[in-house]
Amino acid sequence: MQLTRKICLAFLLLASPPAHAATAQFTVDSKRNVQRFYGVPIDLTLARVKSLPFRVKIGEEMGEGDMYPVARIQAQGGIEIKASFGLNGKLYYLESSDPKAVGPKGIRAGSLLSDVKAAWPTKKLIYGLADGRFATFPTGTNVLYVFDPSELPSQAFDVGAAKIVVPNIKVKSIRMFALFSDE
Repeated sequence: MQLTRKICLAFLLLASPPAHAATAQFTVDSKRNVQRFYGVPIDLTLARVKSLPFRVKIGEEMGEGDMYPVARIQAQGGIEIKASFGLNGKLYYLESSDPKAVGPKGIRAGSLLSDVKAAWPTKKLIYGLADGRFATFPTGTNVLYVFDPSELPSQAFDVGAAKIVVPNIKVKSIRMFALFSDE
């Protein structure tokens, strides 16, 4: 009987997902744009950020020569999300480098570039120089995957350089841009 209990307990522990694993929690619209990410809406404003049912820390970050408001949010499942706002208080983007945060098509921070390419085979990694080095993978929606440009060969950023072989680098973060209306 003791052996049976131990076997059942071992099976339950192995069959259960780890406590730190988060399930994907986002909603998308008909155009596959993310509308809500782990309980944080894409139409969030700085004025409404304190009304979220999550722990929030508000601060500022430098960007393009100005200080911009940011909120660090501990969202559903304990997922860490940064919300960056414009000077008008409207959300510019949500971003998470939390490896527990699962984005569209199962891609998360730590996923390989080959996984991102397989999920969006008609899209490609874009890298270059604009206010410093960058490496991003736009999906054709409001979701963009950010990569660490230091993981690319330095020749990738030489002006007029020949095409390079891009290594299978890892996603650094998931970024979802706010959807702006024509108002």
